[in-house]
Amino acid sequence: MKKIIFILLLFVWNQVFYAQEKNGPHAFVSPRINIGYTFGAGMTYGVDIFVGGYSLDELNLGLAYSYYFVNTQTGVHRIQTISLTADNPMIHARIGAGMVKRVWGLHNVNKAKTQGISIDVSVGVDEYHAPWVGLKAFIHNRRKWPFFDLPSYISIYSYFKTPEIELYDQRIEGN
Repeated sequence: MKKIIFILLLFVWNQVFYAQEKNGPHAFVSPRINIGYTFGAGMTYGVDIFVGGYSLDELNLGLAYSYYFVNTQTGVHRIQTISLTADNPMIHARIGAGMVKRVWGLHNVNKAKTQGISIDVSVGVDEYHAPWVGLKAFIHNRRKWPFFDLPSYISIYSYFKTPEIELYDQRIEGN
């Protein structure tokens, strides 16, 4: 995990110091629906909302909110995450924190939840409505979460990139 964080920070560092085209505040929203498979469980599906806040060349920095469902043999587990995000035309990387929740019982009144760390990387081509493929992991404390046999939820998924809904753009040309 430390290697992934180091690579992500190195990538952002490289983009910050070698940016020469368009830099500055650039606020936009980009919703995405994804579907995939979680190893050791089953189907996963959910929604991501990426909110960009600053652009450096082709790199967009911002926050992402994810809410997805994982179908397991014992029921549906709901995972919510908030992540720091770096996005360019060919790669989307994020790291953050979140929570997994499971409800059960008569009328779903019993609830269990625990926190964890989320890592997510997806790749694709720079065309809207082209499929992207991603790998995400939600790492939780196994001693506090007996409802899943593996130490983390590891999923492979796909989504279609949609046009960004621009809210504010004050980027300036660099030298």
